[in-house]
Amino acid sequence: MLNIVQIGAIGHYAYALPTARKYNMKFSGITFPHAEDGRERAMRNLARFGFEPHIYEDWKEMLEVEKPDIAVVNTVMAKNGEIAQAALSMGISVFCEKPVATTLDGLFALENVYYEAKARYADRNLCFAGMFGIDYLPHFETAYRFVKAGGIGEVRLANAQKSYRMGNREAFYSDREQYGGTIPWVAIHAIEWVERIGALRPMTVMAYGSTACNAGNGTMEASTLCVFGCEDGKMASVSADVMRPKMAPSHDDDRLRLVGSEGVLEVRGGRVFVIDKDGEREIPLVQTETELFEEMILEMQGKGKCRVSAEDTFLATRTALLARESEDTGNLMEIKSI
Repeated sequence: MLNIVQIGAIGHYAYALPTARKYNMKFSGITFPHAEDGRERAMRNLARFGFEPHIYEDWKEMLEVEKPDIAVVNTVMAKNGEIAQAALSMGISVFCEKPVATTLDGLFALENVYYEAKARYADRNLCFAGMFGIDYLPHFETAYRFVKAGGIGEVRLANAQKSYRMGNREAFYSDREQYGGTIPWVAIHAIEWVERIGALRPMTVMAYGSTACNAGNGTMEASTLCVFGCEDGKMASVSADVMRPKMAPSHDDDRLRLVGSEGVLEVRGGRVFVIDKDGEREIPLVQTETELFEEMILEMQGKGKCRVSAEDTFLATRTALLARESEDTGNLMEIKSI
């Protein structure tokens, strides 16, 4: 029986709960490192799945005492990387909210710890995955499969959009140092679509951001734009905002447009459209057989490979953090590997 613990309750821990119940995992501990971790709501959510973990005051003590197989890490973003490093160094697989680090130095340290732990605990199939659960929605899964099968040929241009309502945000979102900035927090989803679905490799970035119209949320950028120069002369743009009107029919508005050598694919409104030699048509949606966290568990058991890999997570984070640096400095940034 796999043993799971949770650190924080700010992010998408709910991705893990159905799988944890399905695989009859032992949910042994939980802790809330930040004052704004949603303690009461988290405990209600866990109880709905039949889990009543012991509540710890200190996450380090919990890891030492419980010695879990998996740690779900999703407290305030600025702390997630440090916690993930500690867990990995103990041979614990980590399911981590994004951004998995809020500084480049922190990301490089996390990557190094992961690869060292992966080698040290080779018998455990140690895994690390970012919480990119949106990828598993039918429209993005459909787009991924269609593009991977060569449906629009070679992708040369991508335009991606991630838009949210502002809503009632916790106070830490008013402090960019704590939540990491809107590019690493929101735009990272669209960046990951460009990289994973579009198979584009960003090499340079010029980015912009503004705190105007942020509903009084301190240093939070309400709107951002990133322009990427990609490998082999390809290119991409990513916009992200928290300015979706309150009366909009949904909380988010996710869009992706991929221009290929043999056609154009668009994801919008939860649907997928293609224009190619046969004209314009809508592509029937496909369903994923497994969810993100379940794929991570299967990889740990040697029964599969998680589509959102550690490498994918690190690349999207690095791209987002360098885009934020471009926003801050006004400089064109090179996107280099570790």
